[in-house]
Formats: sequence, structure tokens, C-alpha cells
Amino acid sequence: MARVVIVGGGAAGMAVASRAKRVNPKLDVVVLERSKWVSFAFCGIPYYVGCVVKRFNQLLHYPLSEFTEKRGIDVRLESSVTNIDYSGRTLTYKDLRSGREEEIEWDYLVLATGARSKAPKIWPELDEAENAFYIQHLHTAEEIRRYALSLPQGSKAVIVGAGYVGLEMAENLRELGLKVTVVEALGQVAPRTLDQDYAEILEEELRSNGVEVLTGAPVKGFKVENGKAKAVETEKGSVEGDLFIVGVGIEPNTELARRIGARIGETGAIWVDDRLRTSLDGVYAVGDAVESVDIVTGRRVWRPFAQVANKMGYIAGTVIGGRDAVFKGSVGTSTFKAFNMVVARTGLAREEAEKLGYNVVEASLTGRTKAGYIPGGEKIHLKVLADADTGRLLGAQSIGRSETVLWRINVIASLLTVKATVWDLFHADIGYAPPLAPVWDSLVVAARLLMRKLGEVPKS
Repeated sequence: MARVVIVGGGAAGMAVASRAKRVNPKLDVVVLERSKWVSFAFCGIPYYVGCVVKRFNQLLHYPLSEFTEKRGIDVRLESSVTNIDYSGRTLTYKDLRSGREEEIEWDYLVLATGARSKAPKIWPELDEAENAFYIQHLHTAEEIRRYALSLPQGSKAVIVGAGYVGLEMAENLRELGLKVTVVEALGQVAPRTLDQDYAEILEEELRSNGVEVLTGAPVKGFKVENGKAKAVETEKGSVEGDLFIVGVGIEPNTELARRIGARIGETGAIWVDDRLRTSLDGVYAVGDAVESVDIVTGRRVWRPFAQVANKMGYIAGTVIGGRDAVFKGSVGTSTFKAFNMVVARTGLAREEAEKLGYNVVEASLTGRTKAGYIPGGEKIHLKVLADADTGRLLGAQSIGRSETVLWRINVIASLLTVKATVWDLFHADIGYAPPLAPVWDSLVVAARLLMRKLGEVPKS
């Protein structure tokens, strides 16, 4: 019986385990997970901190018994891998509860080691501060929530990083009654998601909900006294606080891959082919430790996104189970919500596309979520980019007070996946009903604007 050993029990690792076992029930599948949990909802941490998610176990997609009893997977929690002998096809791990080490043989090895925070390297002084946290693992959620709830109303939280995790955390800490300041090194909020004009809309939403925003303020260090952080020192001055959360600086965890000689890609993440195989025979890698292909550009990219990790796990499990499957890559779709504002983006932003040599045309507009004569509609801002030479879609961004922002971006994401053009977007049969969408949806209007710039008739 062939044995599959998976290092890491997050979304990608458990997807491999479950799929491989389903495809080939005869496989002996073992998962080694350093923490106390598997199949956890890492993206739910801000909402647990804010008490939107009431109970900790709600962050677990499935109870452990689902995997061990129903799916026949051997899950070993609190197990830390200490050595991998690639030539001997063995692996040594330490049981963190007993301290004992055990050696296990493998026929297939899967590295699902995820990403980790760079904060301990950048700001080692945080290790001494009981009120400073970085998002490292699921247990961080419990630690932050406990500390935040212990503070009196009106205490000040400082969040370093205005990406989606930082902004989600800002909302949830405000809901707990804390004053919140967000510090961002770059010149705008959501710098890896939105262009400047849309970022300004989001920043206004943050400020209107009582969040102070300090952009263009790289962090120089933290002031720590008597075991507590007192302030974050930035190039624009010092920001004092009672609670500090660092939401920037993650990197792929490639330590084990490097140790056994697996190829590391140009992004710094583990290189894999389209079947999630590393450069070493019998060794696969999935999830946030892995680079893949950008479908729009063909470049190698590192995208530590949950939906990408899950699909990687499904494909790798299928291949290990004995069937063929291919992971085509991703187009970079991301979304988040901050207070009442929904933000979504897919593909390339204009500056990024131009740096890559594309001749970019853009349509930017403000539309409505319902027919004009139906009350209750919301404005949505939509921007769609295309290549002027070919008409091929390159990317899109949207922001507004409606969840339909996301489905519109999902339409573009689907078209990017099949390398569609502006004319394909125009002809997409997007649904219409007055209380749900206008007859000339913003997506189709964007296509018309782009067609006007490119020419009404599709290029052959």
C-alpha cells in the first residue's frame, strides 16, 4: 500500500488528503500538523476577533472526526517535522506533547507548509511585547480577541498594514469599541488591490467609520517598555496605542523544501509544474508555500489566496490518487469588505500592465445595482482594462456598497481565465431584472466604452 505523507493540515493539505483518499481509497494517507487543528478558516480570524464568529470551533471547516473516521485519514496533530531523508524516503517528526520523535516512510510527500509572518525577523522587539501580535496561526485569533476584550472601551488599537487583513481587523476592532489607527508604508490603503482613485473612496469609508489612516508611513520600529508595546515609530512620527497588530510582511514557508533540495522559483516560493509536482520525484507542494502561473500574463507568481490553495490541493490529490489533472493557474482575484464597502479586483492593474509592456485601454464608470426606477439601488464603481492591440481583457477593479461588486468582478475573472476579449464581455448574456440589475449592466457599459476605443467590430 502506497503511503502519502502530507506536511501541513491547512486548507491545501487537507484538500490533498481528502481528494487522494477519495480517488484511491487504498492509499495510506498521513497528515502531520504542527498545531492543534486542521482544515481551519484562517481568513475568518478578524471576524472571530470582532465576535462576529462566536465560537472558536466555528473556524474549523470540519471536526477532526470527519477526516479520521469518515474519510480514513491518519491525522497527527501537534507534530513538527524535524528531518526529511529524501533518498531514503523517510521523514522524522516530533510529537510536541510527549517530546518523542518518530520516523515514518513515504512514497509520496506533499509539502503544504503555508506562509509565515516576517514580522519576527523585521521587528524582533515585538517578541517582548504581550500586547503586540502578528497573524501567525489560528491560535492568534484567540490571543488577540482575549486581549482586545480585556481593554476598556476607547482604548487604542494600531494596525500596521492597510491590506485586506488589516482593514478587516480595523472594522472588527472598531465594533468592539476600540479606537483604531491604520498605518501603511505606501501612499494609499489597499495598495495591492486598488488604484489610487478607488483607494480614496475606500479611505473615506474608513474615516467615516472612525478609523484614523496614516499612509506613506514606513515603520522604523516599535517602542517597547516593561513587556508592552507603547508606540510604533514611523517616518511620519510616533503612533501610540494599547494594542498592536502587524498585518504585513508574509513569506512562503520553504524551509523544508530548501532542506531537501527542491527547486525554489523566481518568486521565492516553491516551484511546481502544472500537476503540483516539485523538481524532486515523488514530492508535491501546494498552497501558500507554492508559486504558480498567472493565466493573464504567463508569468510565475506567488498568490497566497485560499481559493487557489484549495484548488491546488484538489489537483494534487487527484494526481497522487492515480488520475490526471492540471492546475492551470489563477488570475489574481481578491475581495474583501470594510464596513459597508465591498472591494474586489481581478487580473492586472493599469500600472502593472504597462510595466509588462501592454498597450492599455481603460473604461471607468459609475453604475447602479438596480434599474433607476427601483428604490434602494446602490452606486458601484467599475474599472475594466484591456490590451489595445488585441482587445484581450487584462483586469478589473470595483468598489461599492453592494455585494454585487464581487459577482461583477467574478464575471471578469471567468473571462480572464479563458483569455476572452472586450467583445466577449459585450456578448456575455448577463442576467437582468429591474430589482436585481439594470438592463445595461455596468459590465456591458464598460465593454461598450472599450469597444468605442478599439473599434466596434471584433478583430480577427
